[in-house]
Amino acid sequence: MKIIALEEHTVDRAIGAATTQVANENVPYLKAFYRDDLMATPSAKQLFEMGETRLKDMDRCGIDVEVISYSNNTQWVKGSEAVTLAQNANKYLASLVREHPSRFRFFATLPWDNPVAAADEMRRTASELGAVGVLIAGRPSIDTTFLDEQRFDPVWQALTDLDLPIYIHPGFPCREVAEAYYKGFSDVVSMMLYTYGFGWHLEAGIQVVRMVLGGVFERFPALKVISGHWGELMPYYLSRFDQVLTPDLTGLAEPFSAYYRRNVWVTPSGIYDYDNMDFCIRKLGIEHLLFSADYPYIPQDGARQFLENAPLSEQDKEKFACGNAEKILHL
Repeated sequence: MKIIALEEHTVDRAIGAATTQVANENVPYLKAFYRDDLMATPSAKQLFEMGETRLKDMDRCGIDVEVISYSNNTQWVKGSEAVTLAQNANKYLASLVREHPSRFRFFATLPWDNPVAAADEMRRTASELGAVGVLIAGRPSIDTTFLDEQRFDPVWQALTDLDLPIYIHPGFPCREVAEAYYKGFSDVVSMMLYTYGFGWHLEAGIQVVRMVLGGVFERFPALKVISGHWGELMPYYLSRFDQVLTPDLTGLAEPFSAYYRRNVWVTPSGIYDYDNMDFCIRKLGIEHLLFSADYPYIPQDGARQFLENAPLSEQDKEKFACGNAEKILHL
């Protein structure tokens, strides 16, 4: 069984350097976030070395293809610098694909500060460099901007024209949220609640909720969104959304769940839980499940066993492991 993993990361050093000051000023518990004894802190070699080390890990764990993306917050950079950084970062990922064409694909990173430039870069990376979509880590700005704002329509138009998806990845909630909801424990516990323990998953889910309520999928009905960690909590609330956010209140043409089921695909992101898988299949259908391991933040160990031992037919295992990804990414 072929396995294509869609949420597999590296970090661009130049983007990291350009966003250091913004992070220091706006991200609480940052020191605790980078503790090297925590679960989601990979070694520098795993994160930065994109040749022999990564390929050996893929081979050991039975991962055939990784779709590489940056976990950097490129959107925190402003102006022409953001465009240059994104172009250079995408060029590097394209070079990895050329070097290992049977093992890697990539999601672009975009200069979200300028949506027109971001749309141009999306078209360029797809047509010239072979990008199979885009990934954004967090909100499209360090402030409380969200993706439902109509100024991002040029990006949605580009992705619709290219028939490629956006992967909405978690990122740091704003400082006000951290102080209101997650303080009061040790720094490391507050950090966990604020970020990958809970808080940033809720925020990534809200991004998609706002896109539905903001009419993004009415303006761009063919736009495809990928949501990790089994949909960042949102599939579990589809019935509630339909119950309270009715079309007569939202002004949408259809119930909330209709847009979600049509436009959103979900992945496990290394949460290998059959109950979650079964629930998402019942809510969304097997055709809307894609596979991801979240390497190197979550080890790929157990990925193949999870798929091979899943209580699914062989045909559905194939869809989950690779078939659906091949369709949505045009592989």
